[in-house]
Amino acid sequence: MAVDVIMPKLGESITEGTILEWKKSVGDMIDKDETLLEISTDKVDSEVPCPAAGKVLEILYKVNDVVAVGEVIARVGGEGETPSQSTPGDVKEEVAEESNDVEIKEEAEATVNIESTVVKKESHNTTRFYSPLVKSIAEKEGISLDELESVPGSGANNRLNKNDILAYINARGSQEESKPSISKPQQPAVSYTLDGSSEPMGHMRKMISKHMIQSRDTSVHVYSTSEVDITDIVNFRNENKDNYSQKHNTSLTYTPFFIDAVIRAINDFPLINASTDGENVKYNENINIGVAVALPDNNLIVPVIKRSEEFNFLGLSRATADFASRARQGKLDPAEVKDSTFTVTNPGIFGSLFGMGIINQPNVSLLSVGSIHKRPVVKETEFGDIVVVRSMVYLTLAYDHRLIDGAYGTQFLSRIKELLENFPINEIKI
Repeated sequence: MAVDVIMPKLGESITEGTILEWKKSVGDMIDKDETLLEISTDKVDSEVPCPAAGKVLEILYKVNDVVAVGEVIARVGGEGETPSQSTPGDVKEEVAEESNDVEIKEEAEATVNIESTVVKKESHNTTRFYSPLVKSIAEKEGISLDELESVPGSGANNRLNKNDILAYINARGSQEESKPSISKPQQPAVSYTLDGSSEPMGHMRKMISKHMIQSRDTSVHVYSTSEVDITDIVNFRNENKDNYSQKHNTSLTYTPFFIDAVIRAINDFPLINASTDGENVKYNENINIGVAVALPDNNLIVPVIKRSEEFNFLGLSRATADFASRARQGKLDPAEVKDSTFTVTNPGIFGSLFGMGIINQPNVSLLSVGSIHKRPVVKETEFGDIVVVRSMVYLTLAYDHRLIDGAYGTQFLSRIKELLENFPINEIKI
């Protein structure tokens, strides 16, 4: 009995997916839960495991085809059954004709057990894909990313599979046993990047490009910048980060301080957390903070802290650390990168003095955090003005002028400044 493989639904707002690569061909044997193909949506890239063991009888769509959620994309059957001789393009047309007579049941969708993952390209200068299993084996065996790049793959486009890396590990072990014990210094590899070459954008970069253009053409971007003295926060973190990490098993970073201040300020300026619905203003019930995370392949993803107004400082610390870690490991669930109402981005960690970000639709504002620098600052005292060294940071608010005017946006930013400069650090449990 043939088993249908269904295009899965990876989120409420996702209606279609793009086929990136078939891991098996017609006639190949496959185990249950073994990866059959990779798909991509406008949120994440995912691996689709096979719902049953057997032989791949039919592949109904080609690479780069866009398929609606719920459509049959392949069929798997018993070993003795005959594979279809139809080409993917021909079968696709046949399925389209028969689809009106087929009732797609919810149970069929549930049979496809999706282990979603944001595809993580492990090196900034490569587009090579590594499955979670391959990455896990490499990490366990102490294989570096540079070494992994040199391992030949037997899959399409030099893709690396489990058998490839296991064979490499066995061969490497044999070579190391035969080598003399005297170690030779390794010469650093020389990499030339200005070679005039070109390559197609990856799917994630295409989606980012599409969203940025959409935001530019949707929102009327206006920016306000404020300089904030966070010396007390910096001193507090430097004095307590080790104890905080030991007690709570999470790092004490600056990000939760900024998010906490944003949440408090939104309570005073709720329009910042709103969105537009045609000619109506939609006031969102919860504050869902999106936190932009840079990925190792130079792409960007925005996991969302849902109902962030219900979190205390420790909860925000753990949420931001968890999302950042799982985003870079490719372990985010599709539901965790949607429904933000306000976004925080931090180009300052890469050395930028300040940034002017693009609003993450359908948000109407975005806060960009610059780098923290010690600077001479004039302070008023009872004895007159003095020059002191303070830890300063620039905050830049991008807001949609269709909904938010300069006065409202600047007042919101000033409120964040006030909250940060008077942050209740005594309330943080160490």
